[in-house]
Amino acid sequence: MKKYLGYIIIIAAALVLGLFFLTALQGYSFLSWCLFGLAALAGFFLIMRILEKRFPKGTKILRKIAVYCIIIGLFALTVTVVMIARDGFETDTLGADYCIVLGAKVNGTQPSLSLTARLRAAEKYLGEHPDCVAVLSGGQGSNEGISEAQCMADWLAARGVDSGRLILEDKSSNTKENLAFSRQKILEREPDFAGRVCIVTEVYHVTRAKLYARQAGFEKLTSASGWTGLPVLTGNYYLREAVAIWYYLIFER
Repeated sequence: MKKYLGYIIIIAAALVLGLFFLTALQGYSFLSWCLFGLAALAGFFLIMRILEKRFPKGTKILRKIAVYCIIIGLFALTVTVVMIARDGFETDTLGADYCIVLGAKVNGTQPSLSLTARLRAAEKYLGEHPDCVAVLSGGQGSNEGISEAQCMADWLAARGVDSGRLILEDKSSNTKENLAFSRQKILEREPDFAGRVCIVTEVYHVTRAKLYARQAGFEKLTSASGWTGLPVLTGNYYLREAVAIWYYLIFER
């Protein structure tokens, strides 16, 4: 039993932490599923250890395949996270004709921490670029009191941003739709638009947002980003975004 104790401890700890992040905290669901995956992986190696005497060749081959897959996966994940971090802290020095502020969860009628971070970045950007017009992009979820676009408009207007500089796009439900529908709003205003657009979101979200922006037809892109200030939450989102980017590259390009 002692030789299996390490595996059992890892499985138990991963399951307990996964349940904690899933049920006790908001916004950490992806991290919880990563922990459940770790528990499943430890369970796989535990089973291989139990069966190695009966099936030495088979278990050895399976373990090698699993180890190689883990190494490749971690390498791809690391490269992607580095790319996300690099893009997230890009500084726009040229300015843009429009900025697209990507929505996030609304708690009742108030912005969540994530949405507040994006709004602060948008407020700063609009203050630094007085000719820029903002497209506020985000629909209304089933558990939201108002649309994300309306929440953003209310927040920015309350801080002195002229409502004439705000365009509301309140139909989108994900990042892909955010950028596609926002482009439609811009083209309704300027049918021949070919200028620069600044994507305003959080640091971890910039890379994938730009992928969808280019897919929507934007060519001249820059970004401005905010941060909630919660490292564990941001780490959770970095992991989620890395997986989402690979999903995009494999299935959505």
